[in-house]
Amino acid sequence: NPENKQVYMESYKYLHNFLAMPTVLAAFLVGVVLVLAGIGLTLFRPNFKRGIWLHGTGVVLTVLALLLVAGWNHTSWYPSTYDLQSSLTIENASSSEFTLRTMSYVSILIPFVLAYIFYAWRALDIRKITKQEMEQGDHTY
Repeated sequence: NPENKQVYMESYKYLHNFLAMPTVLAAFLVGVVLVLAGIGLTLFRPNFKRGIWLHGTGVVLTVLALLLVAGWNHTSWYPSTYDLQSSLTIENASSSEFTLRTMSYVSILIPFVLAYIFYAWRALDIRKITKQEMEQGDHTY
């Protein structure tokens, strides 16, 4: 309850959060479709080699949506089974300046990490390993 900060059990809270935040619901649905498309296209089309891009983008969207639906809209993201009023919410877990500063740095770094993953994967994927390379050398693949 945002007025008195009391934590209580609510049936179907995540469903209510999805319905109250249609953008998060759309990100979740698009993410799930992309994950399934990446898996399905890779499995059922032998020549399809780009499934990791669909799958990876879908995983990022799905996990982001799940984190947002669990933390936003006055939801306890870490409920306590012992004392419900001791549950962690975004408001009471992020109250110190240190926590907020750390979370800001991490959120600024996430796009750079994703860009690095994209760059590294693309660099590894540009030149395919050949049968001759697998037969040469000391390594066994």
